[in-house]
Amino acid sequence: MTHHPLHHRRVIFIVLFLALVVALSSSDVLHDAFVDVLRAAERVMRTYPRAGMGIFLVLAAFSSMLSFFSASALVPIGVFVWGPTTTAALLWIGGVSGGTAGYWIARTLGRRIVKRLVPEAPFRRYERFFRERARWQTILLFRVALQSELPSYVLGALKYPFPRYLPMMILAELPYVLLATYLGEALIERNASYFIVALVLGVGLTVVAFRALQREMKDA
Repeated sequence: MTHHPLHHRRVIFIVLFLALVVALSSSDVLHDAFVDVLRAAERVMRTYPRAGMGIFLVLAAFSSMLSFFSASALVPIGVFVWGPTTTAALLWIGGVSGGTAGYWIARTLGRRIVKRLVPEAPFRRYERFFRERARWQTILLFRVALQSELPSYVLGALKYPFPRYLPMMILAELPYVLLATYLGEALIERNASYFIVALVLGVGLTVVAFRALQREMKDA
């Protein structure tokens, strides 16, 4: 099984994000400008606290539903305004909500809608595999390896039982939520070494899960 476009997109994003961190850590001018942006966002969030949290949740949910959208840029703002604990909770709720919405969109509206939201080739490949071999361990690996909209759409289209999928989705979201929050905090504090360690852990978890999924799918 070869890598699919969503996996390639994640690698590109990580490289660009790492370049941004290096730039912010090494340049006082860039970091000061970054903090100014965060302070401006904080003023808006403090003025409209409920709306701010609502928008954050909606955008976090969209990041779990749309392949072209990522909520990563929101994390530093959330950490700066609410702190890491609240930000992690909002990301977690948003991610699970978005995954749930994607599942039910695919389950109720069907493949025509899904084809407009995700690449068709990996969707068909995973759909064939999980129609025949939908063990819970494999479902969990699928979600951990591909922290994207694809697992929810595939499993929704297959009508995989939602009560079984929900706890796996909740569990799989947790490590990435914690890592994203930690990365946002390290970015604000210009702690490049901590940032790189957390990034390596996150990438390592993804790679291990993806390789394990590949091994399970080698005959698919």
